[in-house]
Amino acid sequence: MKRTLLFAALLITSANATTITITSASSIANAGTARDAWFAANFGAGAAIQTLENFEGFGYGPFTQLASGAGTFSVMQGSLPSYSNGTRNNEFTVLNNSNSPFFGRYNTTPGGNNWLDSNDITKLQLATSLTTMFFFITDVNDVEGALRIQTADGTSATNFAAAGVDGNLYFVGITSSGPIGSIQWINNSQNDGFGLDDFGTVKYNSSTPEPSTSIAIGTGLLILVFITKLRARKH
Repeated sequence: MKRTLLFAALLITSANATTITITSASSIANAGTARDAWFAANFGAGAAIQTLENFEGFGYGPFTQLASGAGTFSVMQGSLPSYSNGTRNNEFTVLNNSNSPFFGRYNTTPGGNNWLDSNDITKLQLATSLTTMFFFITDVNDVEGALRIQTADGTSATNFAAAGVDGNLYFVGITSSGPIGSIQWINNSQNDGFGLDDFGTVKYNSSTPEPSTSIAIGTGLLILVFITKLRARKH
């Protein structure tokens, strides 16, 4: 029985895989192209891009917690106040070109104005129950910082350019076979923030099962077959 449980645990562990894709973009249009390429590589027929949040409906703030279409953003415990041009408190803001005290962070929504700004805090989190999430991020690692993106299962990615140019732009796509749980942006600098915009996910039509559902069903069937064979051998 112990071997059976161990085998089942290994199958479940292997099924709960998370992948973080980070792609540098030279322009907003190029970031959209990177998103579309990621979408095509990971999702098949019956799937479509669904916009979750572009922050156009929010005021400046500041916020320590914000419920949005993408989930709930919050300041993480242990975040440090900024030494920057922001509010210098443990809070984040929603900015636009008219009220931003920062250079290099900007809206990526065509026809839009706003973005969520880290306000140079060191730890920001998004809580989500989705299995797929993507977004655009601007102005990463341009003031001696090193940003890490991490999900609830411990998967992390740091492959942003070191000493990035002011106003850089990246597409980030996250896929998981189970609920992502949380996305964390953890920075080692109190003077090197970033902007976030255009969060989205993948929507499936009712006749197309999500990849996580297919994996869960397959894992369950493998476990069932293994247990059945094991019992047959004993008898």
